[in-house]
Amino acid sequence: MEKLIRNTEPLISIVDKDEFILASEKAFDCAFDGTSRFYPWQFPKLPEKFNIGLIVGSSGSGKSTLLRNFGSESIPNWEPNKSILSHFETPDEAINKLGAVGLNTIPSWYKSYDVLSNGEKFRADLARKITSNSIIDEFTSVVDRNVAKAASVSLSRYVKNNDVHNIVLATCHRDIVEWLQPDWVIDTDAGELYEGFFLSVQNSKLKFTELGMISGPCLKTITI
Repeated sequence: MEKLIRNTEPLISIVDKDEFILASEKAFDCAFDGTSRFYPWQFPKLPEKFNIGLIVGSSGSGKSTLLRNFGSESIPNWEPNKSILSHFETPDEAINKLGAVGLNTIPSWYKSYDVLSNGEKFRADLARKITSNSIIDEFTSVVDRNVAKAASVSLSRYVKNNDVHNIVLATCHRDIVEWLQPDWVIDTDAGELYEGFFLSVQNSKLKFTELGMISGPCLKTITI
């Protein structure tokens, strides 16, 4: 574990002090001079090559500022008259990547993007973003937590089995860490960097399975 350091130079936002701000000052008995300052985290030393990196923290804690150090996020363009299946380089890539993110409902493959559910849209976008050196902000923010965990497992498996490297995700949801199994985690709330599979919150799903197993000469193996 490594402690992060804040920059000494702040990011500054200056706004007009208008009637709305004056009214809020009066209502909440506070004072504001029109200037906001935020001291972002310094960019830590990270491995040159990795599979998945994760930046996690609450809104406003500096996740997106750190994420910009890795580049710009690619936003897929979806043509309204083409199926989502038809937006990949080859049919094999389409099948493998859509399957990799858990979008396995074949009828949905033949639909245009605009008629998909929010969960399906998230997975379709994710499938097209799975490339080396890509970044993804607000990862799993628009889907329910079961979909988020399933997508995290699928993404992790695909990346590690297909020589995809240096994907960086940012999220406010901590429940996906143990499912995603990233190589490193930056916690912008705690100001800490964790590296390696020894992360205390990143136990293998196999460990949880083993803890729920009852075995014996008569029982053979029962998994709860």
